[in-house]
Amino acid sequence: FERACENGTSVQEELLVGILRKNASTHYLQKFGSPQTPAAYKSQVPIVSYEDVAGEIERIASGDESPVLCQDPIICFFASSGTSSGKHKIIPVTAENMSATWRAVELSSAYKARCFPELGSGRVLGLYYCIDQFHTKAGILVGAGTTYTIKNYRSFSSKFTTPYEMIVSGSNWRELTYCHLLCGLIQRDAVEHIESMFAYTICESLRILESDWEEICNDIRTGSLISGKVTHAKLQEAFASLILDYNELDRVRNAEAITKICSRKSWSGILSLLFPRAKLVSTVVTGGMAHFVPELRDYAGVKLPISGKDYYSSEGVLGINTNPASPPEEVVFTILPHIMYHEFLPIGANNPAGEILAPHEVVVGQEYEIVITNFAGLYRYRVGDVVKVSSFFHGVPQLAFSHRKNAVLSVQNEMVDEQELQNVVMEVSKDSGIEVANFTAYGNSTAVPAHYVIFWELKRREGIKRELLERCCSSIDRSFNPGYTGKRLDGVIDSLELVIVREGTFERLMEEAVRNGTSPAQYKTPRCV
Repeated sequence: FERACENGTSVQEELLVGILRKNASTHYLQKFGSPQTPAAYKSQVPIVSYEDVAGEIERIASGDESPVLCQDPIICFFASSGTSSGKHKIIPVTAENMSATWRAVELSSAYKARCFPELGSGRVLGLYYCIDQFHTKAGILVGAGTTYTIKNYRSFSSKFTTPYEMIVSGSNWRELTYCHLLCGLIQRDAVEHIESMFAYTICESLRILESDWEEICNDIRTGSLISGKVTHAKLQEAFASLILDYNELDRVRNAEAITKICSRKSWSGILSLLFPRAKLVSTVVTGGMAHFVPELRDYAGVKLPISGKDYYSSEGVLGINTNPASPPEEVVFTILPHIMYHEFLPIGANNPAGEILAPHEVVVGQEYEIVITNFAGLYRYRVGDVVKVSSFFHGVPQLAFSHRKNAVLSVQNEMVDEQELQNVVMEVSKDSGIEVANFTAYGNSTAVPAHYVIFWELKRREGIKRELLERCCSSIDRSFNPGYTGKRLDGVIDSLELVIVREGTFERLMEEAVRNGTSPAQYKTPRCV
């Protein structure tokens, strides 16, 4: 891999030529003259978004067996989470595309093993979820990437404390979260690794543990689901099978130990106490998940490191974390020159001529939108993510995730993106001492004058006075970029509105997204609505 990075430009060009030759007779590339060289490709094939190729994807989904986008058959569609934009997309996947993804996973695992050699054969508390899959008119499977992986690759969950039968059967995310916690705590002395797709998932699970730990301890103590928290028959059956391996004396001792830990006034470092052999927490900590890092770090304590997971999307692996031991705030992603073809579209004023750059042409410190070409028929496709180039790893760029391209607030032609919004909220929260459990915002353009509305759910509301919240509101209003603050001073935009919502509001927001088909494992709170 590192040799491929040293020769990143030539590896990328060879990859692209291979894709173009293989798919020269596809309907899509024939529309643009079936280019066979990188130069011809860039001059003849346009940059596109999902909407531009949705018609071709629908043809495949409806049963067109001709080579619409690629020569290889589509084995499934990955349903994007849809939580940033609110719209679901189905992304085509081929066997070669999946093979490329698994090569990236294996490479990432090698870097993790290098950084954390103490990780052995212990158990993993894996907070993952499956949602219902469905088939298109042509019988092609559609589902979340995590669901497809868990159901089709049993080895993925082989070390999980939660039985496979539970993970694939749990249709209610809260019941399955309870089962994850219950099974993990039953085996807590064997847990070496705590893992989820997103940091939010771990924090939300621990909030559930705060409310349900007494019921969990009773279920462990008795060896039965007397709490009534688990009603799904298949979950009950899987638990009954698991608990047979633990005798009553061990269960009682374990329940007493958990009770003592969870009865503490402070839950700082709770993960290290509950799972004394744990050596690592791994999850996505960038983008919208950065907000949850302080809370997760408090739960983990000083001795349990948090490792940022790789940069995945429904379109493929956009980069891996080659330094898994780096702090969450410093996580960057190295692109994989042999996995997919990358181009970079400079953002805004940096690109008056509309040029697009190859990986070796990007500039450290500048922001770009990612454009990819992959094995599954996506050509010069805008993923919709904005990244900042932080450095180079041999000959390829390392990227820091910035924000989703269309996740912005704007009411009078100003723009506040989700990264800026998050940074401001986190800074004001830190300065005020108020713990913001979650937040979102929207621009109320129907009001006169128009203004921003930010919704906060507080971790603890007791003792927080209105005057302090008013100061927070004023601080946020003064902290955005000059495009916003200038229009505030001119009176074009009215003062910001801060709304404190009831406890559990964002949990219900997630439940609604899950009901509409989003996987709990892939859910991200939309920051800019």
